[in-house]
Amino acid sequence: MTDEVRGGAGAPRKRPSLRGRKTWVRVVRATLAPLLIVLVPLWWVLDTTYRASITTLGRDQGIFQYIAWAVQQGDVDYRDIRDVNGPLTHLIHLVMLALGGADEHRFHMLDLASTAIAFAFVGACLPGLGVVARRAGPTPLERGAWAAAACVVLSGQYALYFYWNQAQRESFCDWFLLPSVALQLATPASSSRSATRRIVWIGALSVIAWFGKPSFAAFSLVQVAVLLFDDEILASRPRRLAAFALGGALGAIPPIAYTLRYGDLVAYLRIAFRDVPRIYRFIWAKSAPEIFGEDGPLTTSTTAIACGLFVLALVVVRVLPRRALVIALLPGAALANVVAQHKGFGYHFHPLTAATWIGALVVVVALWERHRGAPRTRPAGRLLALGTACAVAWQAANGLRLSPHLQNVWILAGGETPERRQMQEYYDRFKTYDFFPWEMRQAAWYLRANTPQDARVQMYGMDPYMLFLAGRRSATPYIYAYDLNADAALDGGWSNHPTDGEAFQIRLARDAHERDMLARLHAAPPAAFVFVDHSPLVSYAAAHEDFEHCCADTARWLASRYHERATFGPYHVWMRNDP
Repeated sequence: MTDEVRGGAGAPRKRPSLRGRKTWVRVVRATLAPLLIVLVPLWWVLDTTYRASITTLGRDQGIFQYIAWAVQQGDVDYRDIRDVNGPLTHLIHLVMLALGGADEHRFHMLDLASTAIAFAFVGACLPGLGVVARRAGPTPLERGAWAAAACVVLSGQYALYFYWNQAQRESFCDWFLLPSVALQLATPASSSRSATRRIVWIGALSVIAWFGKPSFAAFSLVQVAVLLFDDEILASRPRRLAAFALGGALGAIPPIAYTLRYGDLVAYLRIAFRDVPRIYRFIWAKSAPEIFGEDGPLTTSTTAIACGLFVLALVVVRVLPRRALVIALLPGAALANVVAQHKGFGYHFHPLTAATWIGALVVVVALWERHRGAPRTRPAGRLLALGTACAVAWQAANGLRLSPHLQNVWILAGGETPERRQMQEYYDRFKTYDFFPWEMRQAAWYLRANTPQDARVQMYGMDPYMLFLAGRRSATPYIYAYDLNADAALDGGWSNHPTDGEAFQIRLARDAHERDMLARLHAAPPAAFVFVDHSPLVSYAAAHEDFEHCCADTARWLASRYHERATFGPYHVWMRNDP
C-alpha cells in the first residue's frame, strides 16, 4: 500500500475547499470586531455583575418593594399609598415579586438579566449601519456577535453605578427606551407594511417609559423627529406619525391597566400633574449649573456630547445613514431629562451613559462594515476599524477599575452565602448617615414578633422597606416624612425657591395631609408607630422631636395612647398603651 493511500508522511496535503475558505472569511468578517470588544472586558464585567447581585437593596428599591407588596395585600395604589412615582416602576416590582424577587439576591439577578437582555437587543440591531451596499440583511451570526458586544460593554457601564443607583427608575425605563431606539437603527424594513409595523413597536416601547418618568417624553420627541427625517423608511410621513401614535397608545395600556386594577387613576393623575409641579419639584432642587458643575456629571456629560457630535458628523459626511441621527441626538435628550427633574441624582444619568456607549459601538460597526471587505493591499481601513474596536474594549475594561462593586472586595466573602447576607457585619457595610439596613431589620423582626399579622403600623421616616420586611401595612397613605414636614419643599434650592403663593399652597397641602392622617388614626389606631432618626428631608435629627414640630396635633394624640417600647439604634418603636 502506498504512502498516498495510507495517508503517510509522503501523502500530499489536502487543500481546503474554496467553499470552506469563503465560509471562514465570512465568519471572520462577521465576528472579528465584536469579538475583540467582548473578550477584553468580559472577565471583569462578569465579576462586577456577580458582586452587584449580592448587594442589599437601597432606599428607593425598598420603597417600591413595599408598594408592590402592599397592593398585593389589597391596598389601593396612590390612594392608600401616596407615591409620586409613575405606575411602571410599581408594575415592574410587582412582576419581580411574582418571580421570587422578595429575595434580594434574586431581585438583583432579575434586574441584571433583564438589563443585559435589553442591551443585547440593542447590539443585535446595529449591523447594517455601514453604507456599503448589501444584497441581503445582516446574518444571524452578525447580529449575535454584536448582541454579545453590546451586552458586555453596556453591562460594564451599568456596573459603574453602585447598588443604590442600580435597579432604579431610569434603568427600568432603559429596558424599553433603548430597544425602541435600536429598532430605529436597524436595517430598514423592506416594505411599507413592515416599516409601519416597526414604527408601532418603536412608539409603544418609547411611550411606556413615560409612565416611569414623564420626562422621558424628551426622548420620544427626538425619535419622532428622526423618523420624519429618515429617507429610508418606506412609508409616508403622515403614516409614520399615525403609526407612532398608535404604538404610543398601545404602550400606555400596561401601566394604565395596572393603575386601574391595583390603583386609583384619578389619585395618580392628581399627584402627577398637580402635586408634583406644585410641591415636590422644590424638594432637593438643583439648577443646571449645580448639577453639571460637579466632577462626575461634568465628565459624563461632556463625553456624551462629544460622542453625539461625532456620530452627527459621520451622518453629515454620509458615513452613517440618517437613521443614526437618533443616537446622535440621544445625549441631548438625556441631558434634558436630567435638567427637567431638577435633582441630578446619579441614577438620572443611566440613559446618558448608555447612549454614549451605544454611540461608540455605532462608530465601530460603521467602520468595520465599510472596510472589512477591502483588499489586502489596502489594509488601512480594516486596521482603523479594529483599532477603534480595541480602544472601545480597552476603555470598557479600564473604566471598571472605578466600579464600586470591584473596589468593594469585602463583598466576595461577606455576601457569598445567604447566611452571611443575614449577618450584621454584612448590613453595616451599607450603613450611611441616614440609611440603617441592620437596625431596619431589627425593628422589622420586632414588629413581626409583637404585632398581629394583620396589624397596621405608621412610620415616620423614609424607609417603608421596614414594613415590607415586617409584613405589616402602613396605617395611612403617608409613607414619606416630606408629606408631613413641608420644610424641605419650602426651602427649595438655589434659583428654585417657591414664591409666596407657592409656599402658601405647600403649607395648605401639608396641613391637609396631617388632618387626613389624624382622621385615619382616630378611626383605626395602628398597632405601632415607628420613628426613624436622621431621616432625610426632616428638620430635626430626632424623628419624634421632628414629628412634634410639624404634626403637633397628631403628636399629642400619640402621646396619650402610645409609649416607646423598643429602640434599635435610630429606630424607635412605639406601642399602644392598651394590651
